[in-house]
Amino acid sequence: MSGGVDSSVAAGLLAEAGHDVVGLSMQLYDQRASPEAFGSCCSLDDLQDARRVALALGFPHYILNFEEEFRKTVVDRFVSEYASGRTPIPCVDCNSGLKFQTLAGRAEGFGAAAVATGHYARVVFDEDRRQYRLLRGVDADKDQSYFLFSLTQDQLAHALFPVGHLSKADVRAHAARF
Repeated sequence: MSGGVDSSVAAGLLAEAGHDVVGLSMQLYDQRASPEAFGSCCSLDDLQDARRVALALGFPHYILNFEEEFRKTVVDRFVSEYASGRTPIPCVDCNSGLKFQTLAGRAEGFGAAAVATGHYARVVFDEDRRQYRLLRGVDADKDQSYFLFSLTQDQLAHALFPVGHLSKADVRAHAARF
């Protein structure tokens, strides 16, 4: 849970559907020295917002320290790729390497069968091809499937995107309802 409306509604929809939800948030960097160092992304306020949502919706919430993993998986790789003349997309590394690999491993430790996020994307199992397919979110203006293109079949098999079939307006309506 990032603390934003999309991940909060995703968690709320799953809880409402009867799933045993555990909210997990990733602390990605030490914010004590400079809380504004990374702008508005993943701030202490965001982590507290996620915790408040989980409390209001009635499920446990944990903040996991991913500072070292974030540095290795996202920051170091970005610097290396950029220094080599390539243009990396750090959000792709964060999603496939951190959320759907490292976080999924930690979530498994909580007994979770899947990792759900607030991404505007969808996953379906293609019976003919016997594989999972990543699809765009229904809201073309909010589609985030391009951040997830590197997910493996195993990661897709354990990924849930509860807001992928909704518009942003629908997500906001659910947030107001919750």
